[in-house]
Amino acid sequence: MRKVIVAMVLILGLSISSQAQSGTKMKDGVMMMDNKAMLCTKTSCAPLTKTYTCKDGAQVAPDGTVTKQDGTTMKMANGSKIDKSGKVTMIPHGQKGHVCGPECKMMKNKMK
Repeated sequence: MRKVIVAMVLILGLSISSQAQSGTKMKDGVMMMDNKAMLCTKTSCAPLTKTYTCKDGAQVAPDGTVTKQDGTTMKMANGSKIDKSGKVTMIPHGQKGHVCGPECKMMKNKMK
């Protein structure tokens, strides 16, 4: 019985760790790192050299300027990303491209 419990715990632990790792994989889109727009896939990132178009029609210029379909524009900040669907978010703490600074929740928790 003890061996069965140990085996179940090992299997559960391995499945949880593989899910955690898969959550940190890059998804297709553009991220800003060191003031450069980087085109990212699941396996690599390279400088964005031509306009990237999202499924919602938003376009990302090589300088990181996002132009939505309604004509509004915004400049992506370091540590932000836009996915294929056009959703702009901040890169989670601990992932490649994350900028840890005054806006970082983890940094704020350390200062308390």
